[in-house]
Amino acid sequence: MMEVQSDKFLNTIRGKAIAGHATPDELMKVFGHIDALEDFLDEQDEDDVFGTEGWRHLLGLD
Repeated sequence: MMEVQSDKFLNTIRGKAIAGHATPDELMKVFGHIDALEDFLDEQDEDDVFGTEGWRHLLGLD
């Protein structure tokens, strides 16, 4: 279910989540989007795009 979502979809779900009306299925699609982005970033780490220590280190998440 790891699929990148459109900006329109993500913004709609953000608004619904803020109002407390996002469904579990919608939230799972957002998590799938995040997983897909993380996979992409992990693939880019192999090319040393984010420096020798990777994107998580660059963002302070390691």
